[in-house]
Amino acid sequence: MNIHCLKVAVRTTIPVFLGYISCGIAFGLVTVNAGYPWWLSPAMGILIFAGAGQFLAIQLFAAGTPVLVILATELLLNIRHIVYGLPLINQFNSCRRSKPYLIYALSDETFSILTTTEVPVGVKAEEYYFTVSLLDQAYWVSGSLIGGLAGAMIRFDMTGVDFSLTALFAVLTIDQIQKFVRERKGDQNAAF
Repeated sequence: MNIHCLKVAVRTTIPVFLGYISCGIAFGLVTVNAGYPWWLSPAMGILIFAGAGQFLAIQLFAAGTPVLVILATELLLNIRHIVYGLPLINQFNSCRRSKPYLIYALSDETFSILTTTEVPVGVKAEEYYFTVSLLDQAYWVSGSLIGGLAGAMIRFDMTGVDFSLTALFAVLTIDQIQKFVRERKGDQNAAF
């Protein structure tokens, strides 16, 4: 792996790291609090990797919801990823080896990074996309592992913990709005 690519990807994904570690911990705590084993939260992060979908799945499983209803609900929740994938078709076209993983690992936050940052000079686009995607998933799985283990060892009141994913979306939305406003102001100043 290109060290320069890794350094840039780590620097670029720091906001996702902060959000995914905290939300992953919340997910691990929610999973254990619902009566499931600690290892289920990181396992879901590896096999499913759909933050909001994972929170929803735990609630639906705990409520005894039929599997077909869970599958339909998850499909409706995550269908937005098809829309996310459309702007990335051209970017991912040149990616041969990692394309299946890039499609699998596409999350809201990864989409945001891949569509708003430039590939570093001297780095292959496929390597950059892969590194960003892998780091983002690793952050989520790490947070889920920490939360699952903490939830298994320490019992405490879970009130409000499930709100963490909503808070992450709010922070990312504010960041995108601020970036848009800054770019618009720059365009207007350049016109004069």
